Amino acid sequence: MPFFGQGMQFGSGGADAYSIDKSCMFDFASASYLTRTPGSAGNRRTWTMSVWLKVTRKPSSTGGGLVLYQAGSTEFRWSDSNDQMYLNDGGFFKVSTGKLRDTTGWFHICIIADTPQSTASERFKVYINGAVPTLTTDNAPSQNFDFDINDTQAQNIGKEGSNYWDGYMAEFHLIDGTAKAVGDFGETNDEGVWVPKEYTGGGYGTCGFHLDFAESNDLGDDNSGQGNDWTATNMGTSHQSSDSPTNNHCTWNYNYDLESSITLSEGCQNYTNSAGSQDKAL
Repeated sequence: MPFFGQGMQFGSGGADAYSIDKSCMFDFASASYLTRTPGSAGNRRTWTMSVWLKVTRKPSSTGGGLVLYQAGSTEFRWSDSNDQMYLNDGGFFKVSTGKLRDTTGWFHICIIADTPQSTASERFKVYINGAVPTLTTDNAPSQNFDFDINDTQAQNIGKEGSNYWDGYMAEFHLIDGTAKAVGDFGETNDEGVWVPKEYTGGGYGTCGFHLDFAESNDLGDDNSGQGNDWTATNMGTSHQSSDSPTNNHCTWNYNYDLESSITLSEGCQNYTNSAGSQDKAL
């Protein structure tokens, strides 16, 4: 069951494992997303992004792909043409060989930028479940390249144009000004499964944030201490969920051979049947 060169992982790491209690549900059909425009720029060359994700429909089913993060020309997404991951800013830096097709499990992505590095391979890295994925495109930014992340323009989580995320996000960190290690956010447990680890490294920087989605009435609340709150659009209290990387919920499987009359929504918790049969929710 390869996914970006390794198995999809989720679950508990044992009695002492770090527990994630809440997540945020993004619904493509409702055009739900988070946005923030920083008042002052941070470090556009060196930063670390870490987030846990659960997708509830294939990117190729959306007509626009699934968007993780977008700021100006910086885009991190999975393509509607081939279900592959694309990390780009004016050109393709990373394109995955593996495809995003598991609509039932959680996975972790960590993206690390440090473009002042003299060694090209050290300037931009991506990890899926703690490992470097197999890539069809693996290019390095030029030395001292400026991403649009941490710039004073709109930063969007789950949106680019009319394209959105469909699924869940949990434990979203952005560390502004420091290239952290993937092991600061996750670890391999005794069963060989990549599981969440509490981030204790501090130092979020000017534009950094930590979204733990613990406040149902304020899903964009920044828990880093920096006060970099996000504005939630087309989201309400029902978009907070206890479905998390350490408490994976049962949801309708988008990949199941559904009747054409059935439409899944709300993070695959609900379905509607245009043929007149009873609608059901988990």
